[in-house]
Amino acid sequence: MVSTRRGFDGHQKKPEARLNIRLDPQLKAKATAVAEDMGIDLSTVVRLTLTQMVKDRQLPFMPTALPADTLEALDDADHPERLNQYASAEDMWRKLGV
Repeated sequence: MVSTRRGFDGHQKKPEARLNIRLDPQLKAKATAVAEDMGIDLSTVVRLTLTQMVKDRQLPFMPTALPADTLEALDDADHPERLNQYASAEDMWRKLGV
């Protein structure tokens, strides 16, 4: 739906298009909280994302089909200081409770 409005000064404003999306209510609530922490609303987040996508002709993030735990493991691999260190295999098994 596209609508045209008049501003406070009586001049015609840019046409607006509405975008309706369906999403999980918990995702919306969490995203709203994050956006509000940044001082913006979800409409602004969507507008910024779409603007960046059009400007760069690509998504403003790298989509992936990898599971979250795999992504976390890959991130840990890039930061070895986060990984547990073991003196020996026996030490590792003991600390893992195996």
